[in-house]
Amino acid sequence: MLDGPFDVQGSELWRRGAVMAQSRGSMLVARMLAPVAGERVLDLCAAPGAKTTHLAALMEDRGEVVAVERHPGRAAALADTCRRMRASSVRVVVADAAALRLEGRFDRVLLDPPCSGLGTLQSRPDRRWRASPEGIGELAVLQARLLEVAAAHTRPGGVLVYSVCTISRREGERLIDRFLAARSDWHAEDLGALHPQWGSGSNLQLLPDRDGTDGFFIARLRRGG
Repeated sequence: MLDGPFDVQGSELWRRGAVMAQSRGSMLVARMLAPVAGERVLDLCAAPGAKTTHLAALMEDRGEVVAVERHPGRAAALADTCRRMRASSVRVVVADAAALRLEGRFDRVLLDPPCSGLGTLQSRPDRRWRASPEGIGELAVLQARLLEVAAAHTRPGGVLVYSVCTISRREGERLIDRFLAARSDWHAEDLGALHPQWGSGSNLQLLPDRDGTDGFFIARLRRGG
């Protein structure tokens, strides 16, 4: 616990790669994927890299994390973050995740796609003026496409975690329900089995006023073997 304000990014701990600033909701995403050492993991839409390096840490930096980012500048910053955090198991790939075709499949896949960000209004209040029903609809189409790509890269028996930092059901619960209704080879897993403190259920919607963190939606899916 800190006694007062702390400049994380200006600290020596930051420069040494000893700390990474994350909200409780963001940290929970990687822990819901729960990768283990030696696995092959895919992180789609990976920049800026907090979740990517968290995955590598959970894997004790053993195995492979393929981090995909389509914007070259953001991908370069992601690679810098991985070097600072000494996450040598991470390989950054500059590519459009919506049209991704990688060789082989992955034990675990994390998809944290672009979203309306309506769960982060306490730190980004301007987003309330930029969101619209039409914009959310367009994002939901993109998110569904990215979810299909993530599913295609998950091995039989593998795990896929979908997360968005929003409270919009169109980008969360409804999107996952449509995916599962169309895919008999996939099922949702009980998140409470991993983290009982968040209750039981096939997905989790965090709310800032109730949970004291950003408004994240998280679903953990498993592909049939």
